[in-house]
Amino acid sequence: MNTNPKISVILTAWNRPQYLEEQVSAVLNQSIVPCEVILWYNQPSKKLGIFERKQLINFKHSEKVKKIICDHNFGIIPRFSMASCLDGEYICLFDDDTIPGIRWFENCLQYIDKENCMIGTIGLRFMSPDHFPVMTQKPRMGWEGKNETIEFVDLVGHCWFFRREWTKYFWIEEPLIKSFGEDLHFCAMLQKNGIRAACPPHPESDTSLWGSLHPERGIDKVAISAKDRSRDYYNVLRYEISKGFKPILL
Repeated sequence: MNTNPKISVILTAWNRPQYLEEQVSAVLNQSIVPCEVILWYNQPSKKLGIFERKQLINFKHSEKVKKIICDHNFGIIPRFSMASCLDGEYICLFDDDTIPGIRWFENCLQYIDKENCMIGTIGLRFMSPDHFPVMTQKPRMGWEGKNETIEFVDLVGHCWFFRREWTKYFWIEEPLIKSFGEDLHFCAMLQKNGIRAACPPHPESDTSLWGSLHPERGIDKVAISAKDRSRDYYNVLRYEISKGFKPILL
């Protein structure tokens, strides 16, 4: 494991400002402290209500966070593109509902280089490329399956820990949909370049190693998953398979 790693963190805010202070504190309190923290803020939908901008500027430890605050929702892909501009050798990107345990970075660094894989806190394995809606193995790996050892998967989500240099692979081919499925596209592009996706151990006995301590927060009314995107999900998977992506179980 790298004994002096530089980790850049990308946080995203949209409609969950209530978790921002907690998330920033969890990141800054890691056993391996990041070299920088960036907040990417997309203007939330008016129909869901707009919280005051000060919630994204004045918060605990806000002076330790670099902020990109937009008055337009540019969607979910720019946060991945931003990684190329940062200082860290490693990038850790979090969804806005994801609060890591204090040893999450330590857990990721145990495996990323040794296994040449992108790390996530939840992981899916696809059961069939032709079935609609898409079928995945249950339970999912990570905080849901509470796996005791590293598990290799087709897709990781909620948090992505990867080498900054790998960002270039995202744009070698255009994703099918620029508002959905960015996690699958990134994993598929990395696989084509010899880089796997994996969930490190999430032992029930030690949540300090987990990448997400409160996964139930991801199912509220503002979650992308709250909308029925099953057809998009199916189409993105079929597209990536047609371009050479090979699910582990298939």
